[in-house]
Amino acid sequence: MWNSRVLDYRIVIAFLFSALMGVVLIPLLPIFTSNPLFLLAIPIGGLFFILMVVKPAWTLAILLLSRPLLDLLLNLTKVSVGGEEMGIGALLNLVIIIMAVFMAFYYSTFPHREKTVLCWIIFLALMLVAVVNSPFQGRAIRLYFNYVSYFSMLLIPFLVIKTKEDWVFWMKILAGSFVLPILFANFDLARGGQYYASAGMRIAGTFTHPNILAFYLVLGLTIYFYLLKDNPLKLKPRWIWALKILMLNMIVLLIATKTRNAWVACFGGFFIYGWFKDQKFLLVLFLFVVGLLLIPPVQERVMTVVSKSQSSDYQGINSWEWRREMWKSSLPRIAERPLQGYGLTSFKPMSEQFSDVGRNMGAHNVYLEVLFETGIFGLLSFIALFLSPLIIFSKKMFQDNQTSAKLAAILVGYIVSYMIICSADNLLYYLVLNWYVWFFLGLMLVKERLT
Repeated sequence: MWNSRVLDYRIVIAFLFSALMGVVLIPLLPIFTSNPLFLLAIPIGGLFFILMVVKPAWTLAILLLSRPLLDLLLNLTKVSVGGEEMGIGALLNLVIIIMAVFMAFYYSTFPHREKTVLCWIIFLALMLVAVVNSPFQGRAIRLYFNYVSYFSMLLIPFLVIKTKEDWVFWMKILAGSFVLPILFANFDLARGGQYYASAGMRIAGTFTHPNILAFYLVLGLTIYFYLLKDNPLKLKPRWIWALKILMLNMIVLLIATKTRNAWVACFGGFFIYGWFKDQKFLLVLFLFVVGLLLIPPVQERVMTVVSKSQSSDYQGINSWEWRREMWKSSLPRIAERPLQGYGLTSFKPMSEQFSDVGRNMGAHNVYLEVLFETGIFGLLSFIALFLSPLIIFSKKMFQDNQTSAKLAAILVGYIVSYMIICSADNLLYYLVLNWYVWFFLGLMLVKERLT
């Protein structure tokens, strides 16, 4: 039965959010008419909003199962708002943020003692200062809302999960959300993928770039490997075999993305698991890597990094040399403003002023870019986002309980692999990937509370 006080409370919240959305959307209607597809945002947003008030958990489940399929479609809805491209994807981003706020009130709870949550609050506070300092505030505000949505995805498991049964349900939803994107990536593989000047034919699946698919697959492999080692879903033997076949399929797709950073990160994550908890697994891992190096497309991608004689479209130098030149050229600018930085999203447009190898391009190194834009304290707060769960799971990795220690080693391996990826890619801009990364880490941290 509904409690009248709670029902009244929800009605008040719904009314306030409805008024806020009306105030925001009405002035934007003339802009939306420039792209008729964007007009779909209003009824779709309304349906999501109504569902969120009635059944917030259903709304979240629908978003988790569908969002990886929508990138290409959502790109078609983009219009220019204040010089920035915005589409229905921005509305879904807002839905996640509002959902986290709504659930905090709905369930009357907030994990204020959780260290990772506190690290995120500090990080967001410093990023807000960087938004104010940014000379490119439209871009900065947009990226800041992405960060808030990542935090929301971390926070939501703490709000909705109260029992082990709840945890199993959301783990099923997360695991199931990878199935259709993998299927569509296979279609992309079957038709040969798309040509890229720097790497030849690559697949991107339902995402806008092969790198995003690759990093998404690394996360999916980690989640499925975790399920194989723990089996919290109580899978029957035939489903376990299906899961193993699916993982082999994902490895093939990962190779077809030709994303070297993802290859290294995936190897690094599983190497950590094998080194600390299963030395026999290391032998299998190394034999597998040797086998991969015999594949001509893999050899070619590796050689374009280690050989200076082979260059792509990076102004006559390979991608590694290009990155090093970009990073080196930014260091004098960083030294000029080491504390406050130049403001959020400033690296890319300012790169034209200090770099000869990358004009108007991202740093392809999250640590360097965060340092450039937000200063040393911003960088430290970013690193703390990962050190906090890393410390939690590292401690558990060395406990006597072999099963839980192995599971913790998988999580430690993934966090390290994510940090590896950050060293050579613009990872914080990949919205969908980070949603699932932080929801996964939120689930794992909540599990620690339930045990």
